[in-house]
This record gives sequence, structure tokens and C-alpha cells, in this order.
Amino acid sequence: MGPRELFSRGELQACLRAAENEPAFQDRVLTVYALMRLGRYAEALNAVARLNPLTNENVALTRALESECHALQGELEPARRALEGCHDKVVDLETAFEIAYARMLVGWLQGSPEAMESALSECDVRLSPHLYARWLYGSSWIASLRGDYREQLRLLEQTVAQIGGAPVAFDVALLAAATRALVHLVREIAAPGAFECALRTAEAIPWTADLAREHFLTLRGLAWACALRGEHAQALHYCYLARDVAPSAMWVTACYADQAYLARMAGEEASASALLDHAVASALKTDWQSPGEERVAMLNLMELVADRDVAQARRLLEAYDAIPVSLSPWLALSRDRRFKAMEDYARATVLGASGESRSAAALFEDAFRTFVPIGYAWRAAASALRLHALTGERLWLERASESVEEFADSSVAHEIRRKAVGFDAHVGRLTPAQRRVFELICEGLADKQIAHELHISPETVKNHAARVRLAFGVHSRAALIAAMRKAV
Repeated sequence: MGPRELFSRGELQACLRAAENEPAFQDRVLTVYALMRLGRYAEALNAVARLNPLTNENVALTRALESECHALQGELEPARRALEGCHDKVVDLETAFEIAYARMLVGWLQGSPEAMESALSECDVRLSPHLYARWLYGSSWIASLRGDYREQLRLLEQTVAQIGGAPVAFDVALLAAATRALVHLVREIAAPGAFECALRTAEAIPWTADLAREHFLTLRGLAWACALRGEHAQALHYCYLARDVAPSAMWVTACYADQAYLARMAGEEASASALLDHAVASALKTDWQSPGEERVAMLNLMELVADRDVAQARRLLEAYDAIPVSLSPWLALSRDRRFKAMEDYARATVLGASGESRSAAALFEDAFRTFVPIGYAWRAAASALRLHALTGERLWLERASESVEEFADSSVAHEIRRKAVGFDAHVGRLTPAQRRVFELICEGLADKQIAHELHISPETVKNHAARVRLAFGVHSRAALIAAMRKAV
């Protein structure tokens, strides 16, 4: 089997061995691609230096590959310098596209979707199936940088279809990367067609040892995606499979955290508690120094632990804050506010459990306002539900319910419905006017403020308030608020 076929099958190490002694320039270029797909960018740069191009086209291709290697290491200036003058006398479509792709990567490091879009617009590769697959994948990054995650979903679905639909475009490593990205979006956004596409593709990919990290991240993402759709047995199945192939101690700990969270979502409280103890013990002895996304597991743990043991949650928060390594500039999470919102949410759970309600509420509100416009529905609902618990305001319960409508079978949705039933058992006895007065009392407004807000007399407010207290069976404003919070 030749280097090209091994590369397309995702057998990257075997591709390197097969191409090692091949004299052809294109075979040696293939070693650069294989090393980049393996994440061995320094070695890829060394391989670029040994290419020894003899034509203008090959010189331009070499410089484009050099730029990509630097960009993939987060080195902006070297990546830009390598591209200087690259378009001189380039006529070959593949070389022109490689230059455009390198420029697109530079645009990513600059945080400029406009520069990325301009770069990819330099080449029309729709008649070249394998290049068009990469063009679609690159375009999905542009949508991500813009925060347009539904557009990113659409482009990733097209990427998957393009790779699977044309034998000449078959590239298992690229298919794995696109599927992993697709899975991580359907764990956040309720898109039934995209979810089914991700599930079907993930099951069909011939995963190789060289794609172990992508396989792990895909399985982990599928676990969460299934749980949010009420498929708890399948979710735990994927979670166990992910733990079996976890590529590092950090990811093993992340899997323990996932299992604890997913077991609680499935209502398996005894299992969740035992798994949580194990996950916390593992997390506190794990070295989290990594530029990758592993630390997200700590955020999940904080939320779970804060509801049970505040001191332990604070230890996790201290360990999290002590991680000295920044996120890689290559991670999509490092390019926008999603990751900060996840941090705000986790930090707020610890602060809220510690009695710092005002600080917690401010962080939960920030998280909610980030998650809503980007379509991260269940995270928005979870933030609103926490705000409802902190403030007692009915408005937040309503916002939580609105946010999670598309994830009706999720544990978040079930919790919202449970709280709404308990709340409405008392509120259902009120007239609309009494209910509005009740809501404003719960927001902390005095009688005169309520009268001004509703354009009624203070005496009418007092009459409505008395009826509200009667419905709840209490005799004071403070007791009313306490009873309301107990009810929900």
C-alpha cells in the first residue's frame, strides 16, 4: 500500500514509514501533511526544510506548508513571513489553495474572520473534491470565530458529506476532525439532523490508532449529546468507551467527572455520589498543566461538588485557578467568550453555595447572556435555573423554561418542570392582578414601588398582598418570600 492510500485511510505513522525513502517531491510533501495531522508540528517544520523544491510552484508550496506549521504552533509572525511573495507565478490549483489555506490559518491567529474569508475566496475549488472538503472545513472555522454556531453546524455537515461522497476526497483524518467538531456542537445545540449525522458518521469511521485523540473526544462529546436528549443508557455507554481510550491521566479524570455528572442526570444518585468522590480525589492529585481543554472537567466537578461540600468545591476552584498554562490559541474556546462563560457559571456555583449570593448572581447573569444568543440552550437554561434558586424570581424560571424547550428530555428541563409545578401549586390560587403583585414582592419592591409600577393605589397593593399571603398561608412579607423559595 502506497503513502497516499495510507494517508487517506488515517494510517499516518505507516504513511510516514512508506514515504521515508521515496524520492518524489509529492511523497515527501505527504510526510509533512501526516506530521501535521499527528500534531507533531516541529517535526513537520524539519520535514519542510528537507523538501528541496526545484520549481517555482514547489517553492511556493513549501513556503505555504512552512507557514501552516508555524501557525499551528501559534507563531503568527513566522507564519506571515513565510507567505511573503508566495503568489508569484503560481498557477497550480493545489499550490494556490495551500497558500490560501495558510493565509486562512494566519487570519485565525489574528482573530479576523474577514481575513480568513478573504483568504479562502482566493481559490474556487468546488470542482476539486478533496480540496473542497478542506475549504468547507476551513469555512466552518470562520463561522466559529464569528460565533455563528448553527452555520458552523451546516458547514461541518457539508464537510462530512463531501468526504464521504467522493472516493477521491476520502480522508479519514479530516473526517475524524470534522466529526469531532460536529459532535461538540450537537452537545450544545438541539439540531436533530446534525445530531443524527454526527452519530451515524462517528459509528462508521474506521478509527485508527493515529486518530485516538479525535476518537476519544468524539466519544466524550456523544455521551453528553445523548444525555441531553434523554438517552441516558447510551450516554453512559459512550462515556465508558471514552474512558477506555482516554489519551492522558487528565482525560481519565475528566471521564470520571463526566460519569458522575451523567449518572446524576440519569437519576442514579448512589452511583453519582460514589463516582463524584472518586472524581474529586483524582482531580485534586492530577497535574492540569496543559494548553488543551482538559480543565473543563474541573468546571463540571465544581458545579456538582458545590451542592454537596462547599469546602471541597473551594479546593477545586483553588486548584483550577492555580493552573499556570494558558489555553492554546488554536482552540476555538480560546477565541471567544464561551469558555469564560463556562468559568463564570462554575465559579458562581461555588460562590452561591458559600453564601456570596450577589457575586454569584452577577456571574450567572453574565453566563446566561453569553449562552442565549449563541444557541447554547441547556447551558443558558442551567444558568437561569441557578438564578431562580438564588433570587426566587419567577422570571428566571420562565427564561430557563424558554431556553431549554428544544432539549425537553434533558435533566435540566425535568428540573425546570418540577420547580414550576411546585411553584404553581400556590400561585395557581391567585388572580392575575394578585400574581403580578406577588412577583414584584419577590423582586424586593415595597408597596409604594409596586403601586407606581402597576399604576394602582397603595391600598389596592395592600389588599392584593394580603390575599397573596393568605394563599401561601403566611402572615408577613418575609414569611411569604421564604415560603415561595421553599415551594420552588
